[in-house]
Amino acid sequence: MATPVKLLEEVNMHLSNEQKAQREDAKQALFTHQELTSTTPPEWLPASAKSEWARLLPVMKKDYPLSETDYGLLISYCLSFSRMKTAEGEIRKFGTFITNTKTGTKRANPAVAVQSQAMKDLKSSAGALGMTLEARSRLALNKAKENTPIDPFESLMADG
Repeated sequence: MATPVKLLEEVNMHLSNEQKAQREDAKQALFTHQELTSTTPPEWLPASAKSEWARLLPVMKKDYPLSETDYGLLISYCLSFSRMKTAEGEIRKFGTFITNTKTGTKRANPAVAVQSQAMKDLKSSAGALGMTLEARSRLALNKAKENTPIDPFESLMADG
């Protein structure tokens, strides 16, 4: 079972009460936007995008402070997923390369380019939503930098 994302929470940190209050205020600010109330995907989405929406939304709502402002990104992610899946079906059916029956020359299946772009779009949307390992690692690295204990003697030495 996945551990919920702990945005701006302290873990083994040595912070002043003021710093703790600032972090708590920042954490609460993430949840002040209007919560995402759209639980059903738009009707115009393809079936595979709707399926991805249904799979992803419960996880995202549980672990992330999704708001109405994230609605378009969630749609973008699901559409990209659908396009990637559809292109893969075309590639499996016709192959990575297509042979011209008249000339015998081979060319890349256009579905490969569609799939490649869909993968880039999916990664971009996933990163913007904080869903990628890279995005979560960045949050963890920033947290680790903030977790460095404050050395009271360091400030004394710097003033001297």
